[in-house]
Amino acid sequence: MTSSRIFIDTSWYKALVDEKDEFYGSAVLQFNKMREDQKFFVTTNFIIDESLTLIRIKTGLLVALGFRDMLFDMSERLKIVRVTEADENEAWNWFPKNWSKLSFTDCTSFAAMKRLELTDVATFDQHFAQAGFKIFS
Repeated sequence: MTSSRIFIDTSWYKALVDEKDEFYGSAVLQFNKMREDQKFFVTTNFIIDESLTLIRIKTGLLVALGFRDMLFDMSERLKIVRVTEADENEAWNWFPKNWSKLSFTDCTSFAAMKRLELTDVATFDQHFAQAGFKIFS
């Protein structure tokens, strides 16, 4: 049985709002499927920070503001969880992994997902699979 809650990662958010992203089409299809399945979205404040910054740098302020508005529109089905001090401490256990381009934000996501007992993630970042999570497709 799949969970009704799904963790959302930066790579997925960026693909969803950037029409030039190689995963744009997949993200849109997945988003529509998640809405049909009435998924409840979970992410962290670190992911929101990283996503807003990446989207603004890669696509500009207007798209970043559109992303912000999308988050507000999703507020009934989106929970933004704060990364705790315990999550940050746990993240340091993940950080030494020799995985190319592994970010500390990824590591805090792994810790938060474990704490929240989340197994499914919307992402185009294979680090989540390496960490043992199930990538939504």
